[in-house]
Amino acid sequence: MNRREAIKQTAILMGGVVSAPAILGILQGCKATPGLDWTPEFFTQDQAYVITEVAEIIIPKTDTPGAKEAGVPAFIEQMIFEAYKAADREKFVSALDEFTTSSGFLKLNSDKQKEYVLEAHKKAIEEKPEQRPFVMMMKELTMLGFFSSKPGATEVLRYEAVPGYYNGCMPLSEVGKTWAT
Repeated sequence: MNRREAIKQTAILMGGVVSAPAILGILQGCKATPGLDWTPEFFTQDQAYVITEVAEIIIPKTDTPGAKEAGVPAFIEQMIFEAYKAADREKFVSALDEFTTSSGFLKLNSDKQKEYVLEAHKKAIEEKPEQRPFVMMMKELTMLGFFSSKPGATEVLRYEAVPGYYNGCMPLSEVGKTWAT
């Protein structure tokens, strides 16, 4: 099974939880490139700052790299401007701008930013997750970017370029981490 087929099958198993634009972006080859030095090509500096900070709140640095180190913000920009259709791109950018202005995100300190993102996430889940508010779009893109990056696939998930034999009846305690590919 190749990567495209695996992603399609995973999306089907997840019940279509991953949006069509996100799947399309991965199938077109968008991937996160690790590095902290990110200069936005399409986003404004303020938009890039919000994208970066929200992604890092979703996947912070611990004993493994966070979203910033895995190159997720640049991945999100690439997905939005190279893979998304114009209507989806406009929806994301307007939701980003609304999120930024309604919260005063740029003026909040890091603790208040984290509180606001967590509260927005909680509210999105409780109210109408099917409407895909900004925080849910960011969560989806952050997770896709992180787990398709080298640090996400090799340091968090289990990855073997050439896996060994298949054993379908193995205790979970022996398996360890979830497989990346």
